[in-house]
Amino acid sequence: MGVNNLYYFKNLVIWGEKVDENSNIIEIENEYKRIDSKWLRLHYLTSVGLVLFAFLIECILGLAFFNLGNIDLSIEKYILKYILSPLVLNAIFIIIGCWAIHTVRLTQDAKVYIVSLLFVAICFVYFTVHSIFTSLFVIFTVPMLLTIVYGNYLLTTVTALLSISAKIISELFITWDPDKLNIFDSDLGLTNFIISLSILCAFYVVCIVVIRFEREKNAASIQKEIERYQLQERLQTDELTAINNRTALRNAFQSIEEDASENTYIFVMIDLDNFKILNDTLGHDIGDQCLNDFGNILKTNCIDATPFRFGGDEFCILFKNQTLKAVLETCERIQEGLKENAVLYTIDVPLTASFGIAHYSSEMTTAQLMKNTDSALYRSKTVKDAIYIYDDQER
Repeated sequence: MGVNNLYYFKNLVIWGEKVDENSNIIEIENEYKRIDSKWLRLHYLTSVGLVLFAFLIECILGLAFFNLGNIDLSIEKYILKYILSPLVLNAIFIIIGCWAIHTVRLTQDAKVYIVSLLFVAICFVYFTVHSIFTSLFVIFTVPMLLTIVYGNYLLTTVTALLSISAKIISELFITWDPDKLNIFDSDLGLTNFIISLSILCAFYVVCIVVIRFEREKNAASIQKEIERYQLQERLQTDELTAINNRTALRNAFQSIEEDASENTYIFVMIDLDNFKILNDTLGHDIGDQCLNDFGNILKTNCIDATPFRFGGDEFCILFKNQTLKAVLETCERIQEGLKENAVLYTIDVPLTASFGIAHYSSEMTTAQLMKNTDSALYRSKTVKDAIYIYDDQER
């Protein structure tokens, strides 16, 4: 998963067309960011849990060693060297991580890198303090493992390199425990050192392979989601005019009836005057071109509204939270746009548009809204090239 998977669906090609940045893409993008943020918090809490767990184990081991008499240090020196020192160092790392997660000045990627690398630092402290336990090197696999979810090759690679480097530095250059054996003192020590590095490198390779397949799986899932979205859009889009169709209008009406907020709606129905004459005179191809041009006029002028093709030469517009004045201005611009475009079509009568307008209220159904708007449209059609507003007194 992870933000880096966004690269896949931003460049997907569906049906030969590059997917645009639309609300569906943004929704997926935001969901990925939400998941990454949630995992980042868990990532950080895991480091906190490791510090607390190690502190508890240190205390238990200290009590056991002193009760059994298996330690030469005084209890004060043991507490300082094996309990307080690593606790203080790792507490500093935890505080830095907390700051990184909660500061708004850092990007999400920066926070991820900081928390991941601080986890390596915590593991380095514990491995150095207890380097006599040679098998403890496996602790460095945990920082690598936790980066897989982000799906970021670079992050996992940097974390792996730092983990391996931390182990090498601890083994070759730091002697915290006086009982630690030098790896060059025996063939076994050197062999164990080489094997442990090989295991860490192999684990890194496994992490990269897992990331690759996870990204491919996520890319396939995202593509399917986009295809589903594209199909849904096509089912609600009029093929001729490329605006919403009647199916989309039914869905919009359903949303209106389910809307329990204070949103206001104004519905407009449009009928092209004399379109039948144009169709009969110039042919259906020219008629279709005229309808397509009118669809473009609607898309150009309905910036804050949603246009629909109802069928034939009838169109609709749904306005949400718009004043009647703004609705009337939009209708007038559409009329002017049609008149400017109509000069392309030579017929004996002018091609104009009639408009019927009605308000929606929570007391009515959308069927009643449609009826009121249609009634207003009928009034305007008697005059042609007119805009008529439904009056509630006409009921």
